[in-house]
Amino acid sequence: MGSNGTLLDFIKKNSRNLAVPTIMLIIGLFFIIKPDGALDITVKVVGVLFVIVGVLLGCSLMAAVSTVSMVLAVALVLIGIICLAASGFVASLILKVIGLCVTVNSIMSIHDAYVVKGKSDNFLAYIINDIITLIVGIVLFFIPTTVASVVVIVLGVILAVLGISNIITVFKVYRDGGRYVDDGSDVVWEE
Repeated sequence: MGSNGTLLDFIKKNSRNLAVPTIMLIIGLFFIIKPDGALDITVKVVGVLFVIVGVLLGCSLMAAVSTVSMVLAVALVLIGIICLAASGFVASLILKVIGLCVTVNSIMSIHDAYVVKGKSDNFLAYIINDIITLIVGIVLFFIPTTVASVVVIVLGVILAVLGISNIITVFKVYRDGGRYVDDGSDVVWEE
């Protein structure tokens, strides 16, 4: 740190700037170490949100006068409870539905590409794109949690790298102390 102070001074002075990169790094490492846990937590958070929205809707004046609103409120609470109780199953089911939709869409796109086969110079590009999409859809349908885990790990690596990069940037700005002006909203470099 040199003449600008100790590590403790650095952390005290930059705690606000270090908060988000540190959270990104922690989430990134969690995603890398436990990708299945990240999917379960996401489904559980969605479940909690469904329960909250359902309860709020059920307690509203609109639900008191509308049977449809009350049924919707109960349905939201039940969906939320299912998400909380069976998060792994729900995550797998959602990923399978997405895989099925991607597969059906790519089959339709392959058909559309054949329709324009003689009319477009981009037929080969269309077919290659659609076949790759079809393969992704099929893989996502048959092994959804494996594919999702890979995506979560990649996202975790990206978050961890961005977190480390931002922490290094905060350190460099602190080290170069006199070269910037803190205007309260962001770091502005002096010219």
